[in-house]
Amino acid sequence: MSKLVLFLADGEALDIRLDRERLTIGRRPDNDICLPYPAVSGEHAAVVTILADSFLEDQGSTNGTLVNGRPITKHFLRDRDQIDIGRQRLVYVVDETATIEAPHALQLDAGSRLPGEKAGRSPRPMPVVHGIPVGQTGEAPPPAGPWPPPRPAEAVAPLAVAKPAAAGVAVPSLRVLSGASAGKTLPLTKDETLVGRVGHQVAALRRTPAGMLLVPVEGERAPVVNGLPVGAAGLPVHAGDVIEVAGARLEILAAGEAAPGAVVAG
Repeated sequence: MSKLVLFLADGEALDIRLDRERLTIGRRPDNDICLPYPAVSGEHAAVVTILADSFLEDQGSTNGTLVNGRPITKHFLRDRDQIDIGRQRLVYVVDETATIEAPHALQLDAGSRLPGEKAGRSPRPMPVVHGIPVGQTGEAPPPAGPWPPPRPAEAVAPLAVAKPAAAGVAVPSLRVLSGASAGKTLPLTKDETLVGRVGHQVAALRRTPAGMLLVPVEGERAPVVNGLPVGAAGLPVHAGDVIEVAGARLEILAAGEAAPGAVVAG
């Protein structure tokens, strides 16, 4: 599983696993990674992870998002890419067990301030990960309680979807048939699983009371199931169906079915 490494003010490194399909980064406390600094926008950027691939998207931030010193809007992340968000440095690492040193020139000159930052002495707040303040431990704390945390009642729209599968309950899986991840399987335990490639073509596999539903999310062309294009309202999918999206072929496996020699995607 890949991770982001956030370097704190004292040079300590904080590992943040990319174990969710979408992880938001910004100054507001409701972000997955809260960076409470003036140069960071309320919702600054997001990392979208689909199977083994991760993409970084700027969310219209004031000061922009840089990767290896260049501004980006959407960027396919590669191992050891250096991300700058409001003067905060993160590094994308494919192997979650790897350790890396702080990049050179991590600390900017104290006299160089970005728009929105005021001169003078300011407190040094610490980042917050998954709603928990981070100490200088080098490791992000696990989420407290259910994840994602519940939103205020007035902000929640009713959804006619099934509850996530309980631990130990067999669930359908998705097997990758082509590309670099061929042979891997992904259990469909979430209410919604994204597949495809951000910026090109993305579809969502949604768990509903009636079963799995494939719905187009992004892209000029519709995803295909067993050779037939999927309409805007989506198409039910079942065990044995083959999905084609963003040039990849994926097969739905029945609950409890294991693909010979398959490896769980991570």
